[in-house]
Amino acid sequence: MTKYRDKTVLPQMVHSSINGEVLYPFGPPVYRCELDEKIVDMLIEEGQRTRDDKKLDHRHQLAGNMKQGTSVLYPFNNGNNKIRNQADQAIVQKVFEFFEILQSNYGEGWPNISKMMMGQSGGMGALRLQQLWINFQQAGDFNPLHDHGGLFSFVVFGDIDDKIFTEGVPTTNANSAGQLVFHYGEKITQLQMNSFAVKPYKGLMFVFPAALEHQVAPYWKQYERISISGNYVLEHNQPQANINPVKLDLQDDKIPDMMMKDPTQ
Repeated sequence: MTKYRDKTVLPQMVHSSINGEVLYPFGPPVYRCELDEKIVDMLIEEGQRTRDDKKLDHRHQLAGNMKQGTSVLYPFNNGNNKIRNQADQAIVQKVFEFFEILQSNYGEGWPNISKMMMGQSGGMGALRLQQLWINFQQAGDFNPLHDHGGLFSFVVFGDIDDKIFTEGVPTTNANSAGQLVFHYGEKITQLQMNSFAVKPYKGLMFVFPAALEHQVAPYWKQYERISISGNYVLEHNQPQANINPVKLDLQDDKIPDMMMKDPTQ
């Protein structure tokens, strides 16, 4: 191995009998994790309860082509939506876990997270959940290639039948029925991939930069595919009274001070 192998935190592929490493130094990071199913079930139950409320129909704000299914907003309600607030507390911890893994691997002095969270005037920013919605996707519905607004986005998956990935799929050498597919950059060699496809399951979660393009292909059998998504924006120069510490065992003591306080508290 080269003298850098043990010191390299970039993604690398190695072979025990070869003195070298294949590096993947480019591209944005994506955090794959799982969210507590109690939170997932709570959000699904609330989404099912309100899915026929026309005031909460969120399809006109989204790229998704949901002809058979629908998208439902969890409203802010001036900070009084307890389900939304409870979900926010659980989800934003995953964002901080994302930060912590990056920070711990790149080292204590790595400045990127702090720089990202600082405002123009040097004041620490805070993450605020801008939007939270649930998608009830049906056969034939799809999400074209798109990105989101804000700083970070996330998706959490609810009930999904594995049969959507295989049943009724047309003959193809590129089946992605019902899958989430991330895309980044141009493909300049056959040695690289510029897409990453995921077959979701209940509780699976991804946190990713909001500008990272992604899509969901249609599927063809009559099953419902449930996903919950949202965006976090950065609020700068917030008074300390508006900042809510998140209790995590983090190496970077600044990270827990990066979330907007629950306005109901």
